[in-house]
Amino acid sequence: MAAELRRLPRSQLSRLLQEGRFAQVRIPDGHLLGLKTGLNLNWSQCRDLRRWMKDYNIAVESERTSRNIASELLSATDVMAEQLPFTTKDEEGGKRVEPKPCAYLVSLVSAMHDYLERSKQAGKLTWHGGNIPEDEIWVKIGGDHGGPSFKMAFQPLNVLHPNSKTNTSVFCLFESKDNRENITTALGRFKDDVKTLQEEMWRSKDGQTYRIKLFMAGDYAFLSTIYGISGAAGTFPCLWCKVTKAGIDDIENRRLRTPDRTLANMAENLRAFLQEGRGSVKKAQEYFNVIAAPLFEIPLEQAIVPGLHISLGVFKRLYDEFERAVQELDLKIQAYLHSLVLAQEADREDVKKDQHLKPFEQFINVIDDAQVFQVQADELDDLVEEQENQLAFLAYENQDVDDELAEAVFNEATAMVSELVQRRDTLRKKASDILTKASVKPGKGPLASQLEPVMKSFKVHREAYQGRTFVGNHVNKMLNDKPIEHLTSSVVKTMGEICDGNDFPLSIIRMGKEVAERHEKRLKMFAKCHKGYAHGGKKEDKDLDQLDLDIKSFMSEYRKDSRCVSLKMHLLEEHVVPCIRRWGFGLGFLAEQGIEEVHAQFNRLAQSTRSIADPVARLKSTLKSHLIKVSPDHTGKVPAPVKRKKTV
Repeated sequence: MAAELRRLPRSQLSRLLQEGRFAQVRIPDGHLLGLKTGLNLNWSQCRDLRRWMKDYNIAVESERTSRNIASELLSATDVMAEQLPFTTKDEEGGKRVEPKPCAYLVSLVSAMHDYLERSKQAGKLTWHGGNIPEDEIWVKIGGDHGGPSFKMAFQPLNVLHPNSKTNTSVFCLFESKDNRENITTALGRFKDDVKTLQEEMWRSKDGQTYRIKLFMAGDYAFLSTIYGISGAAGTFPCLWCKVTKAGIDDIENRRLRTPDRTLANMAENLRAFLQEGRGSVKKAQEYFNVIAAPLFEIPLEQAIVPGLHISLGVFKRLYDEFERAVQELDLKIQAYLHSLVLAQEADREDVKKDQHLKPFEQFINVIDDAQVFQVQADELDDLVEEQENQLAFLAYENQDVDDELAEAVFNEATAMVSELVQRRDTLRKKASDILTKASVKPGKGPLASQLEPVMKSFKVHREAYQGRTFVGNHVNKMLNDKPIEHLTSSVVKTMGEICDGNDFPLSIIRMGKEVAERHEKRLKMFAKCHKGYAHGGKKEDKDLDQLDLDIKSFMSEYRKDSRCVSLKMHLLEEHVVPCIRRWGFGLGFLAEQGIEEVHAQFNRLAQSTRSIADPVARLKSTLKSHLIKVSPDHTGKVPAPVKRKKTV
């Protein structure tokens, strides 16, 4: 029979096997559900897919089976959704309260215990080579606003990749801004759950017991809200110590030892704020800027310094200062061109033909227009000087004359001089306004305009929103020697090309080199610090000692030219190393990176639930789909794409 089958053409054999249903492929139960969540399909699309696969003799689970599997995955995770009164801003900037959807887990304790149990049964729990005590489970909780919603999530750290999106379980989701009122409204229900998780032991099904240690992670504004302080704008802005803003800027004149904050002394500050300060936010600085009770009583040493946002903030500050310095060089070139054109030492057409000087073309074109007003102002200036001399002589002549006529003549002459001065100043302002309007704009000069292309060559760009910030992956790329050298050397290279074709003074070239060298040194010093704290591995004491020296060296270098130090620089200088030393891991392991990455996942999940008309039901369905997707027992997940090898 086998020989007879082999004699048949392949197409005929395939048709016979399909007609006899001998070629049927059976996909195991649960895998269609995995495909649904992996590709963000809705149930209607799954039905269409099931019918399509049936025509090709591919058998998959029924919809009832998929729904039953989904229910089992969420058996210990009861999801609720309702409208809650959230604070929003109206078109005029005023505040108003309106109902907005919020989806959440009824019991954080049950959900976390179930997640840990499923992870343990799947063999996914690890203690990272003994670096986490064997009787402890470390769990990071934190929140972040992204897209239309705020997400609060937990991440067990006793897994191989703790910051993975598949290890991030959102337990509260609401569609409003993350201000203090809204966070309290949505998350207040979990206060007792957090207390229970910290106080009670978790017993797994195999009889072993573990203590759960919770860590709080998020950006600085979120941490400030959770712990009840005013935030970065306060007189006492730091969450971990009682340093003042003035003390951050002037390290030489601050107290020898700055007291640390604790939950206990913050409770005392809050009591005094409410009783003595009557809860007036205007008096918050008198009580170390403690204005509310902590939402969760997680010890401050378990509140993780936001390493990702430190890197983002410090790099942006260094880049902005470098960009401003380069912009000043562009303006110096523009001013020198202005003087050359006026002195007729430079041919305008030759200047316009120079591609590097093209950004100054509009400025050069209006020099004559501005000069008309400037010449008129200079002529009036001579007239004013002449009239002032006559006025002084008139006052001298009439000093012994007590005559109303003489006084009237003097007053008339004074008024005439004042009018001339006003006309002169108006003409000068017109000339200045013309030049200012045509002046090269920030980032558009021949030097500053080279910075963006250099970054793009490393596939880095600034966001078009939120103050043109950078994203974390782009900062990681830029904080390496090669990108830094390319970025800063572009100034020297372009300056040299400009000066080769034009008669520019050597002082401008020297200034360009000084700017490039100074900012290259700063960026490289910070890059060394960033690499020392941003990774997720184990840190030894000798490594931390070196990191501490690197940070101090960087801050010392920065303070040479800058009197103002940002709060994120203070966190870098004073709190990064103690945090890592206490827990033994880099901030890439402990801090907020993983929670920040969950927004894109929810944007994709929303595609499968957007057909649900009721916004409350839609948000509930989105949260359920997410929880199924990240369940440790979830099977049939869509494989990640294989990265292509880079071709040379």
